[in-house]
Formats: sequence, structure tokens, C-alpha cells
Amino acid sequence: MASGTAGSTQPTILLAEDSAFFRAQVKKYLEEEGFPVLEAPDGQAAWELLGQHADDIQVVVTDIEMPRLTGVELARLIRADARFARLPLIALSSLAGDNDVAAGKAAGIDHYLIKLDRDSLLERVRAVAKHCPARRPMSQ
Repeated sequence: MASGTAGSTQPTILLAEDSAFFRAQVKKYLEEEGFPVLEAPDGQAAWELLGQHADDIQVVVTDIEMPRLTGVELARLIRADARFARLPLIALSSLAGDNDVAAGKAAGIDHYLIKLDRDSLLERVRAVAKHCPARRPMSQ
């Protein structure tokens, strides 16, 4: 599940997305920008990876609609855990109505973006990455 640029000092991103197509697309965008990516096929797998790589992951990018654990439920778990309370959370979703965005923000999602808007995603990740502390390269 781990991939990325060996030796990269860019923040490591945890990507939670149940669609293999969308996960591959978003992962490609991020890796082309030099961000190491850990990928999870749903929110539950993302939560488990976050626990296993708590010291490595600096940004979470999550879909909203996923089996086992939705992006909103994942955000609630992350915000309830003191280790991750300040971890930047970016949601990518096709559900972008006012109620959907409000529910995501209430759960602790920092940024809510439309799925596959490459430019907006990369702009937001770059902005968030500037505020991440310098890290050692992620072990493979």
C-alpha cells in the first residue's frame, strides 16, 4: 500500500478512496508533485494505516462516500484522537451541496474539494504542506 518518492522530505499523504480509478488518479497527481502517498481502499483501512504510520503521515485526503467507514466518520475519529487533532484533512467528493460541506466541516474536515479537480487539490496540498514540520524521509 505504501508508495512514493524514496527519500522525499515532502509531507506524506494518506489517501482514502474506495474507487480504484479515482484512487489511482489522485495518487498519480500527488506523486507527480513529489508527495509520498499511502493509499487505503476505505475509511477503516485509512484509520488502521494512520495508526501504523502515525509519525509519518502529515496530511489526509479522503473521499466522503466509502464502505466500512465514511470520510466524515474517519474525520471524527481523527479529530477525537489527540495524536491527530491538528492533522490537515482534505475531502474530495462529488457531494458538494451546502449540507454535505457543512457536515464535513462539523466533523473536522479542513478543506472540501470537488473530486478530480486536479488544480484545486494540488494548490490546497501545496498550501497545507508549507505548514507541515520538516520530516525525515518516509521508510518504505
